[in-house]
Amino acid sequence: MSAFQITDRIKQDVRNARVVGEFTVKIGAQKLPGLIWGVVSKIRGAMYPTTETRVRPAEEPAAVVSEQVNIATAAEPHEGYDLLTGAQVVDLLASVTAAEAQSIFRYECAHRNRAVIIAAAQSVMTTQ
Repeated sequence: MSAFQITDRIKQDVRNARVVGEFTVKIGAQKLPGLIWGVVSKIRGAMYPTTETRVRPAEEPAAVVSEQVNIATAAEPHEGYDLLTGAQVVDLLASVTAAEAQSIFRYECAHRNRAVIIAAAQSVMTTQ
């Protein structure tokens, strides 16, 4: 085989490798969103099982009854409350008494005023 034929052969192998690589990247880019969505769905299914009921606020939340609360003297209703996210507080409300839910309601109205937590606390106070 002459040097000219070897050079052409190498060039053709490089072109073939480039085509195969571009094809692989193109197919991978098409399949990647589906793979990511599948992983996200599995994680979401593990985090939020369908057997547990989830508390969702009404489309238009009921009017919140405003109660006068002294902000300066209001203590956290639960230890570490200010560090909890809204979802964590809603989970906490599922296991508290009506009196504890009322203290969470008052504290939330006076401080962060998160509608989801207020609605969840009102729901606990009215069902117990």
